[in-house]
Amino acid sequence: MKIAFKTLGCRANRAESDRLLERLTKAGFSCETEDVVKKSDAEIVIVNTCSVTNDADKKSRQAIRAIKNANPKAKIYVFGCSVRADKKFYENMEEVEFAGEIDKINSKLKGQKSKPQLKAQNLNTEVALSRTRAVIKIQDGCNNSCSYCAIRLVRGREESYPMKEILEQIKEKVALGFKEIVLTGINITSWRGENGSGGKKDGEGNFDFADLIDEILKKINVPRLRISSMEPESINEKFAKLLKNKHFCSHIHLPLQSGSDKILKLMRRKYDTNKFEKACKMIRKFAPDAGITTDVIVGFPGETEKDFKETFNLCKKIGFSKIHVFPYSKRKNTPASIMPNQIDERVKKSRAKTLRNLSEQLSKKFIKSQLGKTYDVLFEEKSVGWTPNYIKVHTSPYKSLVNSIKPIKLTETLIVKSGI
Repeated sequence: MKIAFKTLGCRANRAESDRLLERLTKAGFSCETEDVVKKSDAEIVIVNTCSVTNDADKKSRQAIRAIKNANPKAKIYVFGCSVRADKKFYENMEEVEFAGEIDKINSKLKGQKSKPQLKAQNLNTEVALSRTRAVIKIQDGCNNSCSYCAIRLVRGREESYPMKEILEQIKEKVALGFKEIVLTGINITSWRGENGSGGKKDGEGNFDFADLIDEILKKINVPRLRISSMEPESINEKFAKLLKNKHFCSHIHLPLQSGSDKILKLMRRKYDTNKFEKACKMIRKFAPDAGITTDVIVGFPGETEKDFKETFNLCKKIGFSKIHVFPYSKRKNTPASIMPNQIDERVKKSRAKTLRNLSEQLSKKFIKSQLGKTYDVLFEEKSVGWTPNYIKVHTSPYKSLVNSIKPIKLTETLIVKSGI
């Protein structure tokens, strides 16, 4: 039986899909290692959905319909955040064969396992050779109470995965040939490990996120270690010093969400603009060339022109290498959805356009500041790769450079773009 995947949303979703793919290949299934785009000869297509915004829900449903339309004989199994948020909707979709949790999909498929055609090790190697990065999920859930976010409602409370398990997964991926390990989760800096796992202790006798990074860099010969989104209040000197390690990628994604302290309070974020600026300065103290990217929500309830201007000015002052701009989207059962002073959609669209234009300017400025410098570039395609601080470069090699790390001096003709 052949299985294909389609993953929407964040890196945590990517990690979950990869983990399920591993389990199924070890059980003897033939799995496509790349996301299905249109037509596939797979008998089952597993779709991992996203629900971070209303648009993400819509795209998840559109993807399911498009896959079924292109593959009418394939059975569609779905899981993920959008399914958790509205399981009944997916159960009632005529295109969907099964909607549920990842473990139930795993068990259901193993119950109809076909005869293995390849050894598990060979299948793992096939998966490894198809990508240059391995995404490792270190925790799930979020205990924060941001007023606009529905993900915490579908993901539940924070749960940290054991350090031993994380280290074993990373060792396995490095042995398979992955050149870059990406740590992900829903709120990765909330990770805590129990006393006895190795590493240093925080004030409560546990190991924190910085300790985990330190342990990985000390105990495993990983070519490159990258992390997904971090919360600004988690940036401290203990963490920032680790950026001096050449194997730790100097790209940090810090969600700002708003540059107005008034709006940050309404959002129930745990920092103000002053603390956010200090976090960015701390990063650049130990990694002057770090790429700092961010998320910003425009048109949050109550956001005035003055509030938006404060956001614009702060983004310009910090000098992000890229800004991901999201017009505010009402999410069911969130406090922000019933707040007064909801913003007109036309205003949201206008502010989003303004901030995206700024993002383009800042990206160009960041790239210009990096010209003439030499970085180790990890190639994901024949001639396209990424620097540690997340600048995309393009070369003209006489042979494929896929999954190799090469020192490249940055020039205007080599650079494609900056940021994720």
